[in-house]
Amino acid sequence: MVPGLECQSHAAHGAPLDAPPLLFVHGAYCAAWVWEEYFLPWFAQRGWHATAISLEGHGDSRGHAWLAALGIDDFARNVHAVVKTMPRPPVLIGHSMGGFVVQRYLEMHRQHPPAGVALMASVPPFGINASAWRMLTTAPDLLAALNLFQANEHYHPDLDQAQRLLFSADVDRERLRDWVRRFQPESMRAIFDLSMISLFPVSHLPAVPALVLGAANDQLIAPHEVVATACRLGVTAEILPDMAHLMMLDTHWEEAAKRLEGWLRATWG
Repeated sequence: MVPGLECQSHAAHGAPLDAPPLLFVHGAYCAAWVWEEYFLPWFAQRGWHATAISLEGHGDSRGHAWLAALGIDDFARNVHAVVKTMPRPPVLIGHSMGGFVVQRYLEMHRQHPPAGVALMASVPPFGINASAWRMLTTAPDLLAALNLFQANEHYHPDLDQAQRLLFSADVDRERLRDWVRRFQPESMRAIFDLSMISLFPVSHLPAVPALVLGAANDQLIAPHEVVATACRLGVTAEILPDMAHLMMLDTHWEEAAKRLEGWLRATWG
């Protein structure tokens, strides 16, 4: 769709819905593949045209050589480049860091907003510092493993660490092993952006249809942080039970997909 940016798309099966297309934006340390595993085919089978972008420096997109210099605004521009190729404004669906990228996209494109947004376990408006401090006190070994992975591309957290940080206890171990191998270091500039945003006032966002979901067992984004994100968008946060941070891959991923599709159909169906 856009030269140099990987996009994985699934056309709607059967009679497509008269509704906006969906554009999924991944979080830190991964790429479009996290949506390809379950969500893209699941939504396509239900009549939605579903696309996932790999942000610059991620997956098979350009930019790995300069990943460290890429910031949140660069990622929001990546999203905009894909949006411009779509036949109508999409619903932007962002997870974790991708949720903050979507928030920044709304700030940067107030005059031409997307059809709507859905944020899943999103980084809150005040960034990641509270999450880092919480992990320092409750799970310092996991924070150390995350920092070591960021500093050394040849190091990967072991399966138990990855499961405790990102997944439910009953996640499929074989799938987990494959997913951990696909994780990649994140942009230092993006992490800096997410750390420094707390120093600036939170701006209002344009009014668009919005859904904000959190995960009850999330080790990274606490429920009160999900509430803060929802307040910024003028909606009520929803915390899904029996769910960990990587909601689109976790054991009960279909519950998150069903809630998202229920909202989509209620808004555009």
